[in-house]
Amino acid sequence: MDPPNNTRKCIIPCTALSVVKILEQCPGCYDSLLPVGRKLEGKVVTIINRSEIVGRPLAAMLANDGAEVYSIDIESVVRFSGNKLHMCADDVTPESCVKKSSIVITGVPVKTYKLNVDWIQPGSTVVNVSSFKNVDEESLLKVPNLTYVPMVGKVTVAMLERNLIRLFENYHHPDSQPYLDHRDASSGGRKKIPWYGNPIQLYTAAVVTAIAVMSFVRNAKK
Repeated sequence: MDPPNNTRKCIIPCTALSVVKILEQCPGCYDSLLPVGRKLEGKVVTIINRSEIVGRPLAAMLANDGAEVYSIDIESVVRFSGNKLHMCADDVTPESCVKKSSIVITGVPVKTYKLNVDWIQPGSTVVNVSSFKNVDEESLLKVPNLTYVPMVGKVTVAMLERNLIRLFENYHHPDSQPYLDHRDASSGGRKKIPWYGNPIQLYTAAVVTAIAVMSFVRNAKK
């Protein structure tokens, strides 16, 4: 985030990051024995969603970890592989993608969409990102050796808090360079500025934290 120094940790879309964190804990997905950038090597992933805040960044992140990723939306199928984007031929269909995948992620934001469970292979991992159930759970759970994650909301809230902490460390911590630059520019280095920068920044951080906590508590009651 601060080239060429690259000392600040980046901010990643919360939902996409939550799926990665979940897959890291699912059996048979990430291989901890492989080096960084290859921990999903040999895995085929299908993501049924290509939004700018979920499907697209998630596909890029999984491909960056070594997977071959098929990204599906209402108009087309594209393949992320080797840090490159490839348009698929017309004969590449959602069915053919899912049937070759060991990891399937659904994120279709409509109640009527249901993934055909017959396409899911035994031993697969299925993650439902949508607020609607994109699969018939009763039929899905009949697939042998399946790992099913029905929702990601609670982990997403945790990733939101993670991003909030990173933003503070990157820009508002007393030891961060932006804070020091702001102090020197505004006061010549003589006047001590509060750690939160100004009241508006403090208010924003408090509101975002309150919203995240309320969302977490609401999800925990479901």
